[in-house]
Amino acid sequence: MEKSKILKDKRIVVLYHTNFGRNDGPPLYWKNALDTYFETRGVMHLQPAGDVTKFGKFDYAIWVDFGEDGLPTDKGWKIPKNMGETIYVCSDAHFSEAGRDYRYNKAKEFDYAFFNQERFLPEYKEFCGEIPNKLAGVLLHAGEPMAYPHFEIIKKYDVCFVGHMQEVVNYNGFTRLDFLHEMLKEFPNFYFGSRSPIDPTKNIFEDASKRFCESKVVLNISVKDDINMRVFEVLSSGSFLLTNNIPTIYLVGENKKHFVTYDTIEEAKELAHYYIEHDEEREEIAKAGHEMFLAKHTYKHRIETAFERIFSYDK
Repeated sequence: MEKSKILKDKRIVVLYHTNFGRNDGPPLYWKNALDTYFETRGVMHLQPAGDVTKFGKFDYAIWVDFGEDGLPTDKGWKIPKNMGETIYVCSDAHFSEAGRDYRYNKAKEFDYAFFNQERFLPEYKEFCGEIPNKLAGVLLHAGEPMAYPHFEIIKKYDVCFVGHMQEVVNYNGFTRLDFLHEMLKEFPNFYFGSRSPIDPTKNIFEDASKRFCESKVVLNISVKDDINMRVFEVLSSGSFLLTNNIPTIYLVGENKKHFVTYDTIEEAKELAHYYIEHDEEREEIAKAGHEMFLAKHTYKHRIETAFERIFSYDK
């Protein structure tokens, strides 16, 4: 069977809030990918609140957790068991212990549970003592090429970073704030962008992708030790990715073939200077990273992986 037909004729609901002012998270990507790439009987979006049983029975009810967007306003709300088989995808457990405990307790209620960060699966198993789900596994973040397309465009920045300011010390021993302070001093031809409350289209989706493609080196600084969404967004754009050395980055691709990693701020400076000056080598890595992304790391791939595991379990 073609992978695009893996969910043929299934009726699916994706539950997530839309009242937090964000539309750039995994719930939206899951809904879009299910609509776009799979021959389902229809994919519905519902708010995770109130009585959703009036919409009938589904084959699968999916709750994709993303920051506050993934948490119901009513903390006691549960997906009714008679809606169909339930799937939980945990995206944002890395910020606090309280947040992890909440999510681990929530995950226990589902038939299937997936975690975007590898380290959370053993933590979840330890938290539960005995896995209460039919299946629990790791499912990395991904990217959507329609949201972060590649642009053939003139390079006008040496270095670029698009993202939030964080003062959390990451796996490599420094914060985003400290790192960017040093990089901005070192590289004056620098594009910095963050989400704008004045213009919600700025530094997101196509606008961010254009900034990536206009830059010779695009930086990633994960908040802790997580493979974050930015990794896949930069690779989706076809730009050169310079990322901190995340313990599980090997799950994405190969260092100095698909992207380049750094361990310290000084090493990041040296590598950025090198690849700014070596255009051919830099663009070869960027091209290989983009091709690898398209072959392995879109939301279509993640949905295929999730349901292949579910179907294998059910057999």
